[in-house]
Amino acid sequence: MAAQESDASDGNPATTPSAGGGAARGAGPSRARLRAVPADGEAAPDPAEPALSVVLPIYQEEPVLDGTLTALVAFLEDLGRSFEIVGVDDGSRDRSLEILRRWAARDHRIRAEALPVNRGKGAAVRAGVLASRGRAVLFMDADLSTPLEEMHGFLGALDSGYDVVLGNRRAPGSNIERHQPWIRELLGKGFTFVTRHLLAPGVQDFTCGFKAFRREAAEQIFERSTLDGWAFDAELVVIASAKGYKLAQVPVRWRHDDDTKVRLLHAVFGSARELVVIFWRRLRGEYR
Repeated sequence: MAAQESDASDGNPATTPSAGGGAARGAGPSRARLRAVPADGEAAPDPAEPALSVVLPIYQEEPVLDGTLTALVAFLEDLGRSFEIVGVDDGSRDRSLEILRRWAARDHRIRAEALPVNRGKGAAVRAGVLASRGRAVLFMDADLSTPLEEMHGFLGALDSGYDVVLGNRRAPGSNIERHQPWIRELLGKGFTFVTRHLLAPGVQDFTCGFKAFRREAAEQIFERSTLDGWAFDAELVVIASAKGYKLAQVPVRWRHDDDTKVRLLHAVFGSARELVVIFWRRLRGEYR
């Protein structure tokens, strides 16, 4: 599926990279950060820089995690690029961390990280990306709501010069195989409408849990990101736009997981508050 260029802007077009293919390296806002702690019993890591890091945020995924890791390792081996998988457990109360540690102990390409308390998906993704070493970084949901085969289009977009690649469930060529309940879908469309008009014109889908980054862009964006909740995706897009990175939107297949961990009302009010935070920080120039 063809990538679509985004025209999201923050004074400068997000699709226009700065000299050298991206923004110059600079220190992000100074703040305390909760870091993931490497889990005990991991196999010795491969010192070589892999071509690809796949970051897997994990919360209460015991029923599916073995299957997801089995499928992901097989897919990445067939892909033909060196890789690492960075799993980050976000304070799960089930056996998710135990399963992740078991995989890491027997495969040096898998790394187990753990947040000491449940902080939210944004915190888990941030910890995994900043701990990763790959020249390209992709994060995805552990329930495989976006099929692994969609990764080909994302890596192709990075290879062709894009800095950031967003999954787009609303573009021509996308396919929603199982829709969310109508109330969730309605609220999601409302969130996208408000966020597009307030923060990032041209971006059609902020919350698809399948995104990819060049290494430099990943570091610059995630060092500046601050949000742990469900608006963290929108903050990533706003930072990428503020830094002048070149964005692509790739149509994807996607299916709703009936076992979603999202608490609807909590997500709605939390996202509204976080959008105000993003707007204020962008206004103050904190994302540049």
